[in-house]
Amino acid sequence: MGMVILNNHFNCINDFFNYIQYEKLYTHDTIKNYSIDLNQYKDFLDLKKIEIHNCNKDNIENFFMELHKLGLSSKSLARKASTLRSFYSFLLKTSIIDITPMAGVKTPKISQKLPNILSIEDIDTLCNIPLISSASIRDKAIIEIMYSSALRLTELTQLNTNSIDMISRYVKVVGKGKKERILPLGEQAVNALTIWCNKRPDLNPTSDALFINKFGGRLSNRSIQTRINFWVKKQGLNCKISPHTLRHSCATHLLEASGDLRAVQEFLGHEDISTTQIYTNMDFEHLNKVYKNSHPRA
Repeated sequence: MGMVILNNHFNCINDFFNYIQYEKLYTHDTIKNYSIDLNQYKDFLDLKKIEIHNCNKDNIENFFMELHKLGLSSKSLARKASTLRSFYSFLLKTSIIDITPMAGVKTPKISQKLPNILSIEDIDTLCNIPLISSASIRDKAIIEIMYSSALRLTELTQLNTNSIDMISRYVKVVGKGKKERILPLGEQAVNALTIWCNKRPDLNPTSDALFINKFGGRLSNRSIQTRINFWVKKQGLNCKISPHTLRHSCATHLLEASGDLRAVQEFLGHEDISTTQIYTNMDFEHLNKVYKNSHPRA
């Protein structure tokens, strides 16, 4: 019986991963997270000797209770619930089950935190990098293009030399779900990229990667995070940021200046406008601050 359970689990989960990888075109990181969540869920079902297609709402709630006892955060529990919803929706779609056991399962709600952003003055300070070495020339180009085009970190690391067009001033990126976007490049970003592209051959590139390390290989996500942290400290900014902070800052500044939520949604590559609407909250905070400081009867 145990072997039958294991085989059923394996077949269902394997089919699901083929679906999200080849049809839904989920990113490597998303698939990795799904794998962690479903393996943990499979271990729970194996321990309880429950077949995956016979699982009910009570079984799933017991699974989450055990995770809660292990001290998992609300954010982690919500992610695992999202994974199971996607998984059981797939089983429902492929007629392996008639009803999803996730119906009615309550999971912790995550309070929507506003992302940290830098002011325009802070951006100017961060980008004022002295061009004294190959690393500083490269890093300035990285920061300029991330802020100019609101790139995700993975979108940045995947850029190749043919991803940018200096004359037409655009960058071609591949975002979530392998969807391609063509984004404008600002003048400062073009200038920084031009200097970097002239310097790049000195590092003896081993690939077409736009941003490379001292050995000529593609720069990793972690390396970019480290370099941004270095320049934040070096430039005297008293804050802690991530590469995503540059994306958030660009989106907020665009929305404040234009008020065009749909255009910002397209720019960021958000499928759902509700994802973009978090920036309207930030815009309101800015408006509220201006109001309190300026209105005679505030």
